[in-house]
Amino acid sequence: MVTVNAEQFDSVLLVGFMASGKSSVGRELSTLLGWKFTDMDAAIEKKTGSPIDILFNEKGENYFRGIESEIALELVPLKGTVLATGGGWALSNQNWRAVPEDTLTVWLKVTPEVAFKRALNEGLSRPLFDQNKSVEEFALLLKGRRHWYGRARHSVDSEQGDPQEIAESIVKCID
Repeated sequence: MVTVNAEQFDSVLLVGFMASGKSSVGRELSTLLGWKFTDMDAAIEKKTGSPIDILFNEKGENYFRGIESEIALELVPLKGTVLATGGGWALSNQNWRAVPEDTLTVWLKVTPEVAFKRALNEGLSRPLFDQNKSVEEFALLLKGRRHWYGRARHSVDSEQGDPQEIAESIVKCID
């Protein structure tokens, strides 16, 4: 376990494109820090009782983003927590304004090619993956989001190492 300077950061918020490793890195990071881990998509599913892809496909993206922002307002202020956001969470000024100053925000960077390959290999149902079925479509989607993800205080290349190694590099930002 790592000693954290609590005066500097009380929580970590991970942002990034789908399949950038937010959940797997977040779990490792929470273990290293001895903090709680929360996956925003899992919290949405628990609160609504519906899988993300069903919410997204049946109710629409705007409805889903509204629920995502509502739940984020509950989760973002929590102390001693590593929070893995959904890939689209960062696309809202309202969401960013809700992030406390004592939260380290980290963008897990990934190329469209690697994100596409990971999403394909995971075999999970991801609403925007199901709609964007080529690397070129992923590249366009990521290009439109880069400036939003870039609002994070720190960025890490999530292609360089396994989740534990990436988590360890984030810990160095906290110390």
